[in-house]
Amino acid sequence: MSEARTEILWDHYGIPHIFAPDHTSLFSAYGYAQMEAHAELLIRLYAQARGCAALHYGDAYLEDDQWVHTMGIPTLSLAWTRKQSRAFAPLLRAFAAGLNHWAGEHAAELSAAARSVLPLTVADVLAHGMRVINFEWQARRDKIAGRLAGLFAPPEGSNGWAIGPSRTASGNAMLLSNSHLPWADRDTYFEVQLTAPGVTSYGAVWVGFPVLRQCFTTCLGWTQTTNNPSISTLYRLDTDGTDGYRLDGETRPFDVEEHTIGVRRKDGTVDHLPHRIRRAAHGPVVVDCEDVVVALRVAGLDRPRMYEQFWRMGLATNLEQFHAAMRMQQLPLFNTMYADRDGHIMYVYNAASPRRESGDHQYWQGPVPGDRSELIWDDAIVPYDELPKVIDPPDGWVQNCNDTPWTCTHPMILDPAAYPSYLAPPPAFTPRAQRSVRLLATAGPLTLDELEAMKMSTHVETADHFVDDLVAAARATGGDSTLRAAEVLASWDRLTECDSVGPLLFYRFLLEAGDSFTAAGGYAVGPDPQQPLSTPRGFADPDRAATLLGNVAARIEAEYGRLEVPWGDVLRFRRGSSDFPANGASSEMGAIRTAAPGPFDSSTAAVTSGDTFYAVVEFSDPVQGRALLPYGNWSREDSPHVEDQLPLAAAKQMRPILLRKPDIEAELEQRTLL
Repeated sequence: MSEARTEILWDHYGIPHIFAPDHTSLFSAYGYAQMEAHAELLIRLYAQARGCAALHYGDAYLEDDQWVHTMGIPTLSLAWTRKQSRAFAPLLRAFAAGLNHWAGEHAAELSAAARSVLPLTVADVLAHGMRVINFEWQARRDKIAGRLAGLFAPPEGSNGWAIGPSRTASGNAMLLSNSHLPWADRDTYFEVQLTAPGVTSYGAVWVGFPVLRQCFTTCLGWTQTTNNPSISTLYRLDTDGTDGYRLDGETRPFDVEEHTIGVRRKDGTVDHLPHRIRRAAHGPVVVDCEDVVVALRVAGLDRPRMYEQFWRMGLATNLEQFHAAMRMQQLPLFNTMYADRDGHIMYVYNAASPRRESGDHQYWQGPVPGDRSELIWDDAIVPYDELPKVIDPPDGWVQNCNDTPWTCTHPMILDPAAYPSYLAPPPAFTPRAQRSVRLLATAGPLTLDELEAMKMSTHVETADHFVDDLVAAARATGGDSTLRAAEVLASWDRLTECDSVGPLLFYRFLLEAGDSFTAAGGYAVGPDPQQPLSTPRGFADPDRAATLLGNVAARIEAEYGRLEVPWGDVLRFRRGSSDFPANGASSEMGAIRTAAPGPFDSSTAAVTSGDTFYAVVEFSDPVQGRALLPYGNWSREDSPHVEDQLPLAAAKQMRPILLRKPDIEAELEQRTLL
């Protein structure tokens, strides 16, 4: 009898369906498949995680390399490599071997810069995940600058729903997975099916990761949205005019490391630039000015088995096994929505939050005083069983759209007073979460078709809260452009379809009004988390709001020659050679169908972030679902799969998810045997 071989069945959207006889072969094939679709991107991301991207790709990456070395990622990744479990370490080695296998076969197809990075190692795989999750998500450089200025940016967007049997027509649990991220670089998703003994996983994850993050199996599934736990802390150090820093009344010296970073110039020569790192007891110094010195402490760096936790989540067959995987607490953040074939649903505020003796969530966004060692938290974290979670709520659904954990149900079930105040922000809804609650609270028993339609809804929640009052104020104030704007908004159906007239005007008004409508005079009624469907609403100063609307309308008329501009004439789906009218709305507008405009160019803007991988799944027998990755499953420039799903996005359609071999082979583009 011949030995079973690993197959990669590529469907005509460039999605790999991997069938392997064992787990080691599965991971090797998964690495091979990622390189087939994303080799140049993946190799560059790994070079960035090593802190040597400037050496291979030029000085545009110098600041990235400096940051990576300041955070200590190269050293930590080597330590993490040694700390992998005996069961999982061989799978990481197999994934790296699969990456290198493809590179060895296709070296001539790679750029010289990419070839110079090879070979790829397990430390690279771990460093990439650490860079993305432990640092970019928790403590990105631009977020640090905002926190120091007292500006707390909301977490990046995503939507997630888990719907119980009591709310579905079939009596099966259902799941909506809907990530919103930039359409490029480290945020690029890769969609894949993984099948081996005990493995029936389908989903997506960022390029370069060896496991799935948004995932479902024949037994269960989960999706994740970004939360904002206080798991990184900025400490303002008192240097007291010396070369050291004050801690508990004493001056301590910084630990100093001297590095050199290679930078390849355009003429091919390499400069070696010095890079000096100062570290305090709190962590590395990330702001080092004459009058401001700030150190950063990041949680979770003692938890090297994040990938293994994701893997064990996918191996679980029921809720208890899923709990066991989550109790590993190797993953430092992300709201998690769960559903399974037994009919259970769950929301978990997943966070590796250090235990603290004082201070609420806002206090720990910092910066906090750095002269008291009692404020330097250690590695002890809040255990999984003490984190906010809701299991099988009476209304039959849980949701999160980057709102707080307390608002995963409506009415709220979780009591913030029952948890440490530093764990999460006070109750608050994002506009998307308000729309989410409105849809879920009013939906009858749902079919999978109806769930898909809800996901594709372009209705703008903020319009329901403000347009009527804005129209009334504009009509009362008068002025030609103001009155014309009032009539456009009065006629608007509050959808953001490609032919909708009104979204451009309202979108520009929201941008001009700013946070809490400060430039429009503020709200008449402020946000109340107990009343998410009716607050905030109205304008404290209607005349000011109307004047702002008139000014916005005048600028639109000057730019476009009219106010009645179809949304798809402005917002475009562009990828490769494709250019389609877009649908959907930016996050602040509050549509479940999310599409965020990038920079405007000649009066149009391409969607550069918003809906990335999204799927609706029903845990029927057999499980069934639909999905889309609008920007395609490949980043290789000569591939049709960089834009082949964009027409479906423009038409608001999703693909049937192919799970069974006969269905896959009927849509087969190529077969790879390993």
